Amino acid sequence: MLNIPALVAPVQAEATTEADFVRLAALCPAVKNIAAQPCTLPLGSQTYTPDYRVECHSGAVSYWEVKLEKRFDDYRALFNEAAQYLHQRGERFYAVSNVSLRVGGRHRHAELLHRYGKAAPDETDVVRVLSEARAHPPGYSAVRLAVRARVPLELIYHLLARRRLTFKRHIGEADLITLPEFLEKQDDFLLASWLDVSPWRTNAGTDARAAGRQAGP
Repeated sequence: MLNIPALVAPVQAEATTEADFVRLAALCPAVKNIAAQPCTLPLGSQTYTPDYRVECHSGAVSYWEVKLEKRFDDYRALFNEAAQYLHQRGERFYAVSNVSLRVGGRHRHAELLHRYGKAAPDETDVVRVLSEARAHPPGYSAVRLAVRARVPLELIYHLLARRRLTFKRHIGEADLITLPEFLEKQDDFLLASWLDVSPWRTNAGTDARAAGRQAGP
């Protein structure tokens, strides 16, 4: 069970890849809540329980399956049915692999950031950091922002974990840090862009991996 302060409730993760997903998704400022095994979908050929339901602050809801890359093609037909069923309800379905979750060590960086999420920093320092970020919409590296605001790097990590700061493009040490209000994408599309996936196509072809990555918003 993962207890992440930025979320409204603890989240269950039965595997390391699921824990990676939850930690990464919890950094997304659009995400309000993550629920594990949220419901059973009555599909045409069988029933299916997605790994996660992601609710955004806007009210948008999406469903996510976390799978090993090598097993994607085995589940193509099931994912097609799930995507079609959810599409009819106005909701999106995503399948994300262990490879996408761990590109560039982003899963390790997310785990590091969450270690600082429970800290209680001085609000004067926080205001100074946020003022620096607001004055420069293109963003700073985490190290540069810490230097300009005259605060420890750990405070930047805390603010990222609590989503008062966020990543401009992707989760990682090398990405620029900015305020959530400066981001262009919203809802689950923001999280999907961070993880390099797209909503699963309802008419996916034989390549299941491509099916989840080629469809645009």
